[in-house]
Amino acid sequence: MAEVRVGILSTASIVGKVLPGLKHGMTVVGVASRDHKKAQEFCAEHSCGEGMLYDEMLERSDVDVLYIPLPTGLRNEKILAAIAKGKHIYSEKPMGGTAKELEDLINACASKGLQWMDGTMWYHSTRTKQMEEKLRSKALGEVLRVTAAFTFKAPDEAWLQGGNGRTDKSREPMGCLGDQGWYPLSAILWAFGWILPEKVMCTHVTFNKVDTIVACAGTLWFPGNRSAVFDCGCTSPHRSQFEVVCENGLLRVDDLVGGQKRSGNFGAYETPFVGSTEYVQGDAMGKDEVISVEGCDHVNMLVDDFAACVRDIKAGGKPSDDWPKRSLLVHKVMCAVFESANKGGALVPLGSGGYA
Repeated sequence: MAEVRVGILSTASIVGKVLPGLKHGMTVVGVASRDHKKAQEFCAEHSCGEGMLYDEMLERSDVDVLYIPLPTGLRNEKILAAIAKGKHIYSEKPMGGTAKELEDLINACASKGLQWMDGTMWYHSTRTKQMEEKLRSKALGEVLRVTAAFTFKAPDEAWLQGGNGRTDKSREPMGCLGDQGWYPLSAILWAFGWILPEKVMCTHVTFNKVDTIVACAGTLWFPGNRSAVFDCGCTSPHRSQFEVVCENGLLRVDDLVGGQKRSGNFGAYETPFVGSTEYVQGDAMGKDEVISVEGCDHVNMLVDDFAACVRDIKAGGKPSDDWPKRSLLVHKVMCAVFESANKGGALVPLGSGGYA
């Protein structure tokens, strides 16, 4: 099996969670930072290759993939530089910039025969793939309505009022809509088979003292008189869930992100874990069945899927267009909701489209 070599652009906290998965499925060459000493110390602590500066990493000929978990507002510049150097892109989410800017990055990646994938881990779990098969086969009929949410309580007032990257728009431009809204919005688009809604509306938004979104809710309208609602933010109790209502039944998940059921285990958000072991399937009469699934490590599954794409390219194949299209569609919807939030809940048209 061909070796896939990865470099990491950042010593961000999420690297600690992702690193074991990268070691599992790829060869970690090293970690880069704008502070050489910090990168070296990180590599020494985590046994992950060589510490170096960003530009040094970009120039490395022994790096196939760059994992880029830089802050949202800073990431696109480094992604563009990495593409120019012929590196496959594993980008953290949410995406930065406008939808057009992201589309240009993705097109640049494709034009060079490079793979793009974002860091949405839940797509790759055994549970998700099993549910996806049921939805795509129409085993439950057409999807009619989806509800989805990702919320938690800010630990204190300082955190809420800009003391964390999620609540400071200088670091996360869309605030909690960007950081948390990515999950329910991606779940909605996933359930509807990756088509764009015709229009969206932000039905509620709360800004903090530094003018950053800390809570948000909205409605999406899809072709065929179908719809979805979502909410996200850091002002209400923890929920990480979705429900997909179809013509003849439903699917429900109560632990989308953490994968640890309703256990209150927030450690799963920061450290490797094995989970996502069940979901609910209900019939048209209201009878629910708990479906058990083999637990998995989401990071390992993501890295395995990404590495398989890169190996296929090395063997003469083409990049998968599924993963970049997912990134772009979620970002398009998120940008539209953000526009609505900043226009007092105005209806924002998107048109139907996407891919099935």
